[in-house]
This record gives sequence, structure tokens and C-alpha cells, in this order.
Amino acid sequence: MAQRGPLVTAVVVVAGLVGLMAANASGGLVTAGNTTPDQEKVAATGTTEPTTTEPAAPPVTTTEPPPPPASSTTEPPAPPNPAFPPDAVYAGPAAEGPLTVAVAVQGDEAAAYLCDGANVESWLKGSAVEGTVDLKSKDGATTLTGELVGETLNGTITIAGQQQQFSVAAAPAPAGVYRGKGDGTTIGWIILPDGTQVGVARSASGTAPAPPLDPAKGAVTINGKRVGAEKVSGETTFG
Repeated sequence: MAQRGPLVTAVVVVAGLVGLMAANASGGLVTAGNTTPDQEKVAATGTTEPTTTEPAAPPVTTTEPPPPPASSTTEPPAPPNPAFPPDAVYAGPAAEGPLTVAVAVQGDEAAAYLCDGANVESWLKGSAVEGTVDLKSKDGATTLTGELVGETLNGTITIAGQQQQFSVAAAPAPAGVYRGKGDGTTIGWIILPDGTQVGVARSASGTAPAPPLDPAKGAVTINGKRVGAEKVSGETTFG
């Protein structure tokens, strides 16, 4: 076999260098030292996937609905008491004890008589306003307060330090309360709607049950002398 000489070897080396330079000039050969920025980006893109981050969900806020406004319910005002008739009398027994009561009302004035038909009695004077009465005796020791409910007068009597309740109905004429005075004697009568009479006669000699009164005659006779009797109204005053 023939051996290659030095000249052939030199030609081969030169041809290889020329090919390498041509390839490098056309971009066909890339080495670590001659990569361009674009080539680096391409290389990075080919080897690493970009990380995508999901946007954070907005915070969930729960707002309690405002409480409903408090209902401003106002209690309706109590209906006013019925007004008294222009002129009326209410009479009947007290709830407990022996007392009988009669209250006469006229306009805004009231008068009353209490008695037990034997020896306890009291005359009272006061007011009648918007269905209520407020009365007291001349010395203030006996009082009566009442309120009209429907056609009934309900109230409280305070006498001798004791209280008694009463509830009495209207007593149309000739029922009512009467007062007579003469010859040193004062007499009081309460005539109830059924005709029952309760009264006390007071004189210098003491007290006693009142004699029967005929309202049509308007008088009684005591010790042979006539004593006139007048019907008491709310305007009547007592001396």
C-alpha cells in the first residue's frame, strides 16, 4: 500500500478548516461561546414551561342583613269616661256594711248623702268632671270618689277611717236623695228605685231613723210640726 505524504495531509486539514468556517458563517454550527440572546431564549423556551399562577379569588364577605326597624307601636289612648247626664242621681247600697249611698250630679258639681238608716250619716260636696266625682264632708273626715262606667257609678267611700266600695246605678225620679230641715231637726232620705227608703233624723236629742217621706207631698210631720223636704241636686250646698 502506498503511504500518504505530508502534502496530502496538509490539504485535508486546510479543507476541514475551510468547511468549518463556512458552516460557522452561515449559522449552521452553534457553540456555547457564540449563542445569541435570541438563541438563548429559544433554548430556554424549549426546555422550561412558564409557570402560570391562577389569580386569587376575592375574599368572601358575608354581611348580615340589618335588623328590621323596631315597630313603633303606640298603645291607643284609653277611651274617655262617658260624660254624666246633665242632671242625674245614682243610688244604692255599699258593697259591704250597712251604708247606703246616693250621689247627685248636675253640670260639673256633685252632692252626696251616706247613711245607715240609724245613727250614721254624712253630707258631702264636690265636683263631677269627665265622668268622675270627688267629694268630701264639711270637716273633710268623710270622702267619696267615683267613676262612671257605662251607666253605673263605681267608687270608694272613706268614713271613720274605713273604706267601703260601692257600685250604684241611676235612680230616676221619684227615687233620689232628699233633705229636710226645720224646728231644730235635719233629716236625710235616700229613696231607691224600688221605693225602699233609708234615712236619719238628727236633732238636739240625738239621731233616729227618718220617718217615711212621700215625695209627692214633699214634707213630713215631726212632733206635730211640718218639716219640708227638697230633692237634692248636684248644685245643692250644705250649711
